[in-house]
Amino acid sequence: MRKTNKPALNRTSALFGVVAALLPIAAHAQDAPPPAPAPVADAQEDDDIIVTGTRIRNAFNSPSPIQIIVTDRAEAQGISDVSELIQNSSLASGSPQNDATISSAFVTDGGPGSQTVSLRGLGANRTLVLLNGRRAGPAGTRGAVSAFDFNVLPLSVVDRVEILKDGASSIYGSDAVAGVVNIITRRDLDGGEANIFYSQPFEDGGEEGRLDLSYGRNFSRGHFNVVLDYYNLSETRFGDRDYTNCAVDNTTSVATGERNDVLDVRTGQPACRGNTAEALVWLYDFGGGGLPNGVGPNFIQYDPTGTIGQVLPQTVLPGGFAPNGDFFNVGFDAVTDGAVFRNGAFERQASFIPNLERTTFYAEGDFDLTNNAELYAEVLVNRRESSSTGARQMWTYLYSEYLGDPFSAGWGNVTVLSPTVVTNHFDASQTVDYFRGVLGARGDFAGWLGDVNWDIYVQDSISDGEYRQEVILEDALTSAAGRSDFGSFGLFGQDNSIPRPTASCVGYVTPISNRACVDVNWLSPTLLSGGGFTAEEDAFLFDTDVGHTKYEQQFVEGSVSTDLFALPAGNVAGAFGFMVRRDEIKDTPGEITLSGNSWGLTSAGITQGSDTTREVYGELLFPLLAGAPLAESLDVTLSGRYTDVESYGENSTYKIGANWQITSSFMLRATHGTSFRAPALFELYLASQTGFGRQVDLDPCINWQQNLGLGNISQRVADNCAADGIAPDYDGAGSGVTIQTSGGAGLLEAETSEATVVGFVWSPQFIDFNLSVDYFEIEVNDEVDRLGAAQIVYSCYNSIDFPTDPLCNLFTRGIGSNPFLINTINDSYLNVNSQLNRGIDVTALYEHAFPWGDFTAEAQFTYQLEDTVALFAGTERDTNGANGDPELVGSLDLELERGDWTFFWGMDFIGETDDSRYVSDTSGSGTTRYDITAEAVTYHSASVEYEFDTWSLLAGVANIFDQEPPTVSTVGSAGQSYVGPSIFASQYDYLGRRAFIRVQKTF
Repeated sequence: MRKTNKPALNRTSALFGVVAALLPIAAHAQDAPPPAPAPVADAQEDDDIIVTGTRIRNAFNSPSPIQIIVTDRAEAQGISDVSELIQNSSLASGSPQNDATISSAFVTDGGPGSQTVSLRGLGANRTLVLLNGRRAGPAGTRGAVSAFDFNVLPLSVVDRVEILKDGASSIYGSDAVAGVVNIITRRDLDGGEANIFYSQPFEDGGEEGRLDLSYGRNFSRGHFNVVLDYYNLSETRFGDRDYTNCAVDNTTSVATGERNDVLDVRTGQPACRGNTAEALVWLYDFGGGGLPNGVGPNFIQYDPTGTIGQVLPQTVLPGGFAPNGDFFNVGFDAVTDGAVFRNGAFERQASFIPNLERTTFYAEGDFDLTNNAELYAEVLVNRRESSSTGARQMWTYLYSEYLGDPFSAGWGNVTVLSPTVVTNHFDASQTVDYFRGVLGARGDFAGWLGDVNWDIYVQDSISDGEYRQEVILEDALTSAAGRSDFGSFGLFGQDNSIPRPTASCVGYVTPISNRACVDVNWLSPTLLSGGGFTAEEDAFLFDTDVGHTKYEQQFVEGSVSTDLFALPAGNVAGAFGFMVRRDEIKDTPGEITLSGNSWGLTSAGITQGSDTTREVYGELLFPLLAGAPLAESLDVTLSGRYTDVESYGENSTYKIGANWQITSSFMLRATHGTSFRAPALFELYLASQTGFGRQVDLDPCINWQQNLGLGNISQRVADNCAADGIAPDYDGAGSGVTIQTSGGAGLLEAETSEATVVGFVWSPQFIDFNLSVDYFEIEVNDEVDRLGAAQIVYSCYNSIDFPTDPLCNLFTRGIGSNPFLINTINDSYLNVNSQLNRGIDVTALYEHAFPWGDFTAEAQFTYQLEDTVALFAGTERDTNGANGDPELVGSLDLELERGDWTFFWGMDFIGETDDSRYVSDTSGSGTTRYDITAEAVTYHSASVEYEFDTWSLLAGVANIFDQEPPTVSTVGSAGQSYVGPSIFASQYDYLGRRAFIRVQKTF
């Protein structure tokens, strides 16, 4: 711990909502370090404190609850990253977060590698991030950029983080729906400081290192701080941990209670399962001749070894395919089980946590222009480089006649082979350069009742990102010998007029990528056993697509604050200001994506647009009572903001709050207010994108009679499917679905929300203990979102207004001779849903100076009562307590300071979750039980620090007991996200036990 700069009472002030922004306006404040914040009971009226959540000066406590996180505490837990610091707080850990792992696995705000924060689970673009009380511009890649990326700010720059727990659009403007994260940078240096931090997991992968050098100086007319920071996080691969490597069924027999997973025939142990089949050849018969075992016109797995799966008599693939034992398919009878899974080398080597490298320069300072005015500036320059190794499934279709019809008699005349391989040509990387500059002036002058404080500044932020992705070239894959994609029989939705390809494509030049065609040996034993393509095939099939994203934000803001007039209980204070902000985005995908030549991936156009926001705001503080019985003080705050957004129009928000200090030991507080969020640029201007999906994943009318009997769909859905003329046994066989997405400029309205917080603070005089309890409720209406292609179709057929429901106009049916196949789905941004989040925050703190040392115990818990999302009226879905959304999360930190020694023990708790509201824990036949519950988890960390004269050494262990993520079933549990045998959610630690050390030198 840096004892020389740690305010002794900063944790107490967190309980009361007392936040010292330490941004002095008067020139005299630069001659000495800023004062530590004082608790409510000790605050004096001449203290100069700014509180996060209000712009009025001389406020000693806020009606809005605030949580303070100090960086010293983070380092004691082995945390060396700002996003991890905030995401581990009880305000964030109870809901899904976008860390580097999540953002690389899913499409998220900021693109792969980005790290954002979503308070209350309401979304990163509904959480406003401030840097020293000023809005921080977003960063990232790809079209969906609107949230602040915490990669741009290293921990070495940060003094503390102050989290306002309720909405504050009337104070800070659009986006402050779920709350505000205010990052306060260090200003305490008067000299130099160097730090080396290193964290080493007990298993390979996930090594973390940081080196930073800081220097600051106070002088008679100002101060400055300069920080240079380098950070590196090494890649962790799926195969580096047992709990991310091999997905297993994790099922038990209802009758016996014993495990009944599908077994690996080689080992007798549960077979590895996954989402991508490898080293397989699928056999399709479209000739109407029927398949063995009465399967009919369907598909089965073809296993040339004869040891597993469904094997046809006397069949041998060309080349005498004999799979390598390490990559041998762990499959089973597709007729019985319906799928084949495996765990191949390429997937084991794929990145689970991507490699991350950051370099940052930060400088801030101020200079007295006069005795009553100063000039200040901040500069932040950051480069983030992230990269990941990928793997993906690819396949082709071959007609048996090209192979000399090696199959047994009895097959129809249109038999198709489909070799399925996994390739490691799916690496991705991102480079994001970020700049933020602030230049302002502030000061004071004498007013009617005291100082009038003023502040005006301009800010400019630029995020300039490049993203690279290895892709499979569509025109190369469809030009290889034997491809059916050229349309023979129209089996896959292609133009029948295009002639079938010849036996060789040599001499053909691909029309888009302009490459000389190479005959690919899809049935090569090397390829099918996981050995990859030849160098010539690689050069023909694959390429790297490079895109570019630039996001700029400029704004100017000015404010004044002063006492306005006197009341018997004190002066009425006010703050007033204006802000003008301009945002601009341009995302240009790579040429391959623009041309639609990336096989199996979404095509996209250029996303480009800008918006201008103009705002004025005001805030008043009324002291109604002071020194009265049962009212040592009673203050009421009112705030309002008028906003004019060029793309949307006008809106206004308000907030009212009250602080009732009943006695010196007990205080009640409450706030109620409105917030709004104008649609982000990418939600407005996202260029038309095209993706693809499977009929079986998107259409609730497939086999609707059977699914009704199994309880998978409602009677209303079944009735509407029948009313649409769809046969009860319709199987959905045929071409895939085209999914179109675009922005909603000219159609979208702004989101609106209401937030209410009611709580109390108890600080008894007879013990060094403080307790705060706050009930919160935030409801967002007209939420901007994409419904998802499957949800659009399902909601149409589940509507009481079918077929006139507007959602039914968002998709079309009818492909060729089959009028029931879904053709296209328009999944663009809409104002459709609402969200309600409510719960209870509890903070408890005990501090006492014993003869044997200073002891501190602090607990932060959030108990979530409801987390409801409604796509439409009457469709509420409460995810509270579901996997990834625990009801209870919290932390307990214990610290003992004795002389030059500091001892720390921390515990982070994640409550039990389950998905029983979505799926049954038993199979439809009642014979198999699935594990859909993630048990409660507690992570422990400990450290010890010793301070020398100018040196300090901190060492510790995180996740001391090597707690693994909870395991869940990977089959039969729709809606569960998993990795290996483990649940996949941002709350859990996937690195395991790790040792860390920090060496610090001051000079």
